[in-house]
Amino acid sequence: MSRCYRLFVVATGITEKQLQKVCSKQFGWEGDASFWKGEVTFDGNGTLYGGMSEQEAHEEIYNALKKINPAAKIKTQWTYMESLPYEEYGDDIN
Repeated sequence: MSRCYRLFVVATGITEKQLQKVCSKQFGWEGDASFWKGEVTFDGNGTLYGGMSEQEAHEEIYNALKKINPAAKIKTQWTYMESLPYEEYGDDIN
């Protein structure tokens, strides 16, 4: 069973190209990397398969980036997209 997530990564000590390669090519996330104020970010969407947890997926991405630069600082943020809270406004339809 797969679960759809939004992945946001913030890092220092890694280039945009390196972050894009790890997130998109190595782990299959669809998104873009950018650089702003000394930090590189990746914002994308994808799925976790086979019961993989957010923590396990974080560790895979984290370890892959640490191989590039052991001194890099890396943070990931996971948003589960299939059950977001929402508010409804307007007329009842039925």
